[in-house]
Amino acid sequence: MDLTKHCHLCEHQSVSLKEGTSCTLTNRKPEFNRTCSKIELGDKFKTTLKSTNVELEKLKRNKTLTLIYFAVFTTIGLSVIIGGFLLGRYAWVSGVISPIPLVIMGVGLGPLGLAFGTLNRHNADFKLAKKHKDQIDNILELYKIEYAIDIKFGKEYHGTQDIEVQLNIKGVR
Repeated sequence: MDLTKHCHLCEHQSVSLKEGTSCTLTNRKPEFNRTCSKIELGDKFKTTLKSTNVELEKLKRNKTLTLIYFAVFTTIGLSVIIGGFLLGRYAWVSGVISPIPLVIMGVGLGPLGLAFGTLNRHNADFKLAKKHKDQIDNILELYKIEYAIDIKFGKEYHGTQDIEVQLNIKGVR
């Protein structure tokens, strides 16, 4: 188990490039079995908990939009490729040899790349956000801390989303 995961939530964490994560109480790297008796979960913990849950919820909300984007750009890409193929077939039957259908088919790969790239990026971001949330939840389970979070998304202005987060924590030391 990576003990520094506990430290990432604690107010006593000290981080330096040379030493890495250490405790400001002991001035040493974390050394404990399952839980730290001196862990202090304060504002840093609440901020991390909120941001992790908000990030996961944003990705859940964007899943439908990502799938629509994927479907639209896959359709466009395949249509261009099929159109280039049909143009090439028509040209071949007409006795014309031209590289233009191949170029058109190559252009159709662009939208396919956008479609799959966007889908892959969303899936990777979702897996990472889920992993972070699960790590925090597993640590909190060790300390017998439970929480309930209510996230409300408001209007979006110029790329900035209004988000209201209500966090209720039970069992914090």
